[in-house]
Amino acid sequence: MFMWITEEILKYYRQETLAERGKRMVPGALYCAIAATVYMMVSPVINVIIFSDLHLIVDWIGLLIHWIESGIVLALAGAIVGWFTENYEGIIWGGVVLAILLLVENLIASLIDGGGVDMVGESVIMALPLVGAGILLAWAIRAAITRHLSIKHQEIAAVRRKQSLQLFVFVLFIGSILGVLSLFGNNSLNTMRSVNDSLQNYATDPLNEWRFPYEKVPDLKDHFGMNYSLYARPSTSMAGVMDITIRFENGYTVTCLVPPTYGNDPLLLDVCNEGTNIVFP
Repeated sequence: MFMWITEEILKYYRQETLAERGKRMVPGALYCAIAATVYMMVSPVINVIIFSDLHLIVDWIGLLIHWIESGIVLALAGAIVGWFTENYEGIIWGGVVLAILLLVENLIASLIDGGGVDMVGESVIMALPLVGAGILLAWAIRAAITRHLSIKHQEIAAVRRKQSLQLFVFVLFIGSILGVLSLFGNNSLNTMRSVNDSLQNYATDPLNEWRFPYEKVPDLKDHFGMNYSLYARPSTSMAGVMDITIRFENGYTVTCLVPPTYGNDPLLLDVCNEGTNIVFP
């Protein structure tokens, strides 16, 4: 088995020189980096604009860090997809490698943010769907690379500039569409509204005494009624839930692990702590 894998790798390696592969790898990395940048600009802002009544904000520092991480991963993925000589090789094997890169990125983020063994296991289970998504994304990357090479061989300068602009706009469009798909779904929206309503209606809320784990955030009650902002993101500690940070106008900050709410189910939280990240004992 090991010998077969080694022979296959050597076969692919000997097909072309690095200079020949670089003609595909460089545009692949470039277009992926551009698409990632557009995605990172659109995805956190779309919810703030559409759901302006939820007191949402953008965590610009966290966004910058995530943009650097995702940009590096996707640029590397674009280069890998372009490394293979044949289109079908770049799409299939590039998609598999892309899925592995995304999985590793999620695992690292989970471990850095304190995710437990359960979250790591769930990330591994997500690998199979990621392979399908990775192959689809690899196909789009390879299509952009192929189009780029075709444009380079266009002899008429005016046509070449027009086609290059069209390809650039297409990459921006793909990044924007992926960003728009980050819009809150029904479950996430219901969860955000539950947190927001709890903070808005604290004075008349019959469950206010049990809503939050006050022994862990003893100063929270003193801040009810103060202006606040909410920053939400998928939790890296547990699948299917959200980490929601409440930032009050005086700088006091609380972050809670918030499960999805359905219909009129009451929002009762067990995990909250001061600061911007969930910290488990």
